[in-house]
Amino acid sequence: MRILISTLFILTFTFCSYAQVDYLGEGNSYLNNGEFEKAKETFEAGIKAEPDNLIYQCQLGLTLIQQKEFKTAEQTLEKVLKVDSTNVAAIWYSGIGNFKGGQERNAIERFEKALTLLDENSGQYFSANWFIGKSYSVLLSTEGLTYNETNRMFECYEEYLRLQTNADDAEKIREYVKRKKKRRPSDNVKLWVDM
Repeated sequence: MRILISTLFILTFTFCSYAQVDYLGEGNSYLNNGEFEKAKETFEAGIKAEPDNLIYQCQLGLTLIQQKEFKTAEQTLEKVLKVDSTNVAAIWYSGIGNFKGGQERNAIERFEKALTLLDENSGQYFSANWFIGKSYSVLLSTEGLTYNETNRMFECYEEYLRLQTNADDAEKIREYVKRKKKRRPSDNVKLWVDM
């Protein structure tokens, strides 16, 4: 009888292990194939099964960004950051979502935080500099920048160019920085708007 119970327990455990859904693998596969609604459903199911799994929550946030549901994505990623304020994926995805959603100041804040957590040799490091520079350049043409913000825009673009000398957009950014430095007003101008 004892052997039968042990065998049943092992078979049940083995069956449950094999029956377990690979939410991350399936969801990422849907995400990579552009099947965003299926990815969303998969990550939501994963969160329901494992409510404390921050990876599923981050991937759901990314999926929502791909669906242009920026506000819902930000709410999802904020929940992750309340649990783990240095979760690089949540910070990064939040930066992307804010950037794509036209929330440049929030994007800058996220990417600045990401820079403190990323390895300088990673592709994300130079990308974060690009996103910060680009966000500031959008703000320069809309609501304007302070002298210090303008400095930061130049710093980030120059760091991006240092790391990506042969990038497709490198020459265009070099010209932009050169042109804006020539047009830049003195530091007594509180807010500079330049189209």
